[in-house]
Amino acid sequence: MEWMHNNVYGSSEDVKLINIDAAAGTAVLRLRVASHHVTEGRTLDEGLVATVADNWTSYVLVAQAAVARPTISPFSVSTSLSVRTLQRVSPGATIDIECSVPCANPIKPFVTAVFRDANFPDIVYSVATHTKEYKSFASANL
Repeated sequence: MEWMHNNVYGSSEDVKLINIDAAAGTAVLRLRVASHHVTEGRTLDEGLVATVADNWTSYVLVAQAAVARPTISPFSVSTSLSVRTLQRVSPGATIDIECSVPCANPIKPFVTAVFRDANFPDIVYSVATHTKEYKSFASANL
């Protein structure tokens, strides 16, 4: 996945890939929360959540689509990206970001990213949902 991550907006954030399963359409990432990741309201910055979710759910979807549909281009465009902040967070917290493709619809796939405490997995800080459209379908509508 390194080739996909170079020179992508937001790729400088300190997110580490822990595990990816392309066939299952899942990935787990880890982020150590820095003070600049936290808003004045002590939640994860929504811009951070949106950027990380956009980048990494896209990577997971490309990997999953390449395995599931090897003869069709796996590249897609975003049609919606939604972010919800659920809990306060403190700098120094370690967060696992679980990306998954619960709906690999062949036209408009749906991907999620759940930002949860690595040590206390019941604590969910933020959730992002990302709907995409495969470029082969999107280009016909341009």
